[in-house]
Amino acid sequence: MSARVVEVAAGLAEGAVTAELERAAIRRRVMDQREILLLKGVFPDEMLTALRSAVAEWGRETPAAEADDFAGNYHRRRAMVSRLQQAPHVFHDYNFNDLGAAPADLQARLLDLFKPLRGLYRDLTGVQTAFAPSRTGPYVHPQIIHYPSGGGFFGRHWHNLEPQQLGFIVSLSKPGRDYRNGGTCFEIDGEIVDLEGRQDVGDICVWRYDHQHWVTQSDLKDKFDWESEAGRWVATYAYFDPRA
Repeated sequence: MSARVVEVAAGLAEGAVTAELERAAIRRRVMDQREILLLKGVFPDEMLTALRSAVAEWGRETPAAEADDFAGNYHRRRAMVSRLQQAPHVFHDYNFNDLGAAPADLQARLLDLFKPLRGLYRDLTGVQTAFAPSRTGPYVHPQIIHYPSGGGFFGRHWHNLEPQQLGFIVSLSKPGRDYRNGGTCFEIDGEIVDLEGRQDVGDICVWRYDHQHWVTQSDLKDKFDWESEAGRWVATYAYFDPRA
């Protein structure tokens, strides 16, 4: 068990993420000390289970896109190698670049997750984001990712540190109940840091954005089925300009 992974008692109060560590200490430990912080139990299991179901239902009612739409809301079933990073991956991503255009009930559930993340991101980076595309620079891309049972994964890749600085990965699934295998791994200064089994439902993983990382396969012994909700679900808070 890597000493780089630091578990921090955390929660949610009046729509804001609370933690035993002050914001400045979280940023210092992630950015300068290159640690992975797990803010434990921030979001309730019941809330995230309902959100997963609502997102999956929206995906069944909305035709899957064949190309990325960085100005709107869309989902894609991906089994490919990324053009820029050359990383193989198999997952189903749901992207809400314009939350104001999402159906009202789904929008409310998404905001219950992403508004607290927006506040935490602002506190840690000083960047204020809006849930709508910008024409003048970087903007936030709220995303839900499903790694289906039967082999969902994401190969090793990395991102530029700027403008994101640090990333969030929120676990929307409970290990041992919703999936058996699979998790996020990082390489930090030559050390492999494996979060499989350590990140529970409702935890926020906070990490420095330029670490090499990958996602191991979900329940490879199971039958793969794009229509099934089985597998591992996460949410991310990406901040970048697709035109750059």
